[in-house]
Amino acid sequence: MAKYWTSKNNKNIDVVLIDNNSIYKGNIKFEALNHFTKQIENNKIPEGLFSIPFSYISRIENQKNKEEIKIYFNKDSEEELISKNETVKNEMFSYLRDVLPKLVYSKKTPSFFKYLKPQLFAIFFTIVIFLWSLYYAIQIENGVEYVLKGRAGLLSLIYSIGLLGVTKVILLFTILIGIGLFSLIRKNKTRSEIEQLIR
Repeated sequence: MAKYWTSKNNKNIDVVLIDNNSIYKGNIKFEALNHFTKQIENNKIPEGLFSIPFSYISRIENQKNKEEIKIYFNKDSEEELISKNETVKNEMFSYLRDVLPKLVYSKKTPSFFKYLKPQLFAIFFTIVIFLWSLYYAIQIENGVEYVLKGRAGLLSLIYSIGLLGVTKVILLFTILIGIGLFSLIRKNKTRSEIEQLIR
């Protein structure tokens, strides 16, 4: 028999249903809940739900203090099972662990670098552009003239930023780097233990 979980939102009821072969998700109207329940009791899968067959799943992630379980399937596809209740979310993950014994279970907290790699890369790239633009800005203010040839590309963009002048370049990138650091700190606060089921 399938097991299901429901949660109310403003307009309808969100549903997560798991049987022996697939994960289903979707939403139903409030007045349809009784009919939905009866269908499941009669071993029927209600229509209109999005299904993810177990055979398609490559990885399942359950991160502590987050509201979703992430389901990765096919090559680049992913879906989320949302639950604002941590206990319910963990119950769903435990059930998936039971019905998918062939998936390997692991639990760990990701490293600082691995978890924040996109933010660290963005800050590094911004700093490189800043130093490059600042070099041009200083050279231009010292009277050096440049002639750019060929199609417009990254170099012409850097040069255009340098034309703003040293003060404006420093101000612009101070703001951009500040935003990047804020994003980094904010993301790091969400770094927590992750349970995984991996094929």
